[in-house]
Amino acid sequence: MRSFLASSLLAATFTCTAACGSGGGTVATSTTSGAGGGAGTSSTATATAGSGGASSSTSSGGASATSSSGVGGGMSACSGPKPDASNTGVPAGTKLTPSGSITVTDNGAVVENLDITGSVTVLANDVILRKVRITSSDYYPVRYFDSDNTGLLVEDSEIIGTTGDVTAAISFANYTARRLNIHGSSDGLKADSNVLIEDCWIHDLSNGPGEHNDDVQSTGGKGVTIRHSVLSGASNAAVQTGDEGGVPTEDLSIECSWLSGGGWTLNIRGSGATAPKNTLVVNNRFGKDAGYGPWTFDDPNPTVTGNVYDADGTPIPYP
Repeated sequence: MRSFLASSLLAATFTCTAACGSGGGTVATSTTSGAGGGAGTSSTATATAGSGGASSSTSSGGASATSSSGVGGGMSACSGPKPDASNTGVPAGTKLTPSGSITVTDNGAVVENLDITGSVTVLANDVILRKVRITSSDYYPVRYFDSDNTGLLVEDSEIIGTTGDVTAAISFANYTARRLNIHGSSDGLKADSNVLIEDCWIHDLSNGPGEHNDDVQSTGGKGVTIRHSVLSGASNAAVQTGDEGGVPTEDLSIECSWLSGGGWTLNIRGSGATAPKNTLVVNNRFGKDAGYGPWTFDDPNPTVTGNVYDADGTPIPYP
């Protein structure tokens, strides 16, 4: 299914002409404007509800991931191949339509099959971004916090930061990231609370002079799960947490993932009343390339078990 019929788009706002009901498609209009302030033209996009409609695409030459139909799907915790270029990002063979920056204002909208230069601003609940490539120099390639929205799902997509001024692919809370290929930005994902990251490949961050790059970064919050993902190529940490937001990091789960790099690969911090709580680190495979070691925890009672060095399967004891 192609989201746009127009061959080239520069700016778009998604507004469903009727309620986006579960399980069916509605037609959304998109207003575009050309460079130089000329009159806009209209194109038509297909928007489907977040919970009922799955979409498919043809692929050739390499593996293709199967999209789930809502926030719920996903593999069991430790199954499936290691995430890499063959099974994350836009599936091979997907035809993408060029687009500029997009603002999504309709609850339940599905935005898919676009090659976006710029950013996506989400001002609605239960939005799905699927099979999109976002190439961005904007501070927020996916801006998703202005209206305290919930239910964002971003899957089978690639988000490319073109400079270290790009803070992170997605920020900050209430989203699911699934089968994403993220690279080039300062941090991979900002994940403070109510975030699920699974089957993702976050790698090759900007790592410029004076930068402290993290694959996943939290400034405090509750309920972040990182599952069956590859976190690598960050100068500071694969996962960095803190209490700059004035709240502790609680219920952080890191499981069945490949983790490497940084000073401490996992740098789970906080102090006093905002010390981390209920940290779970289980069944992960660590590189041996960290400056200091695989982890440091300010959580006094983390659950840390089943972790090994990836190169040879040697168990990593805790404490």
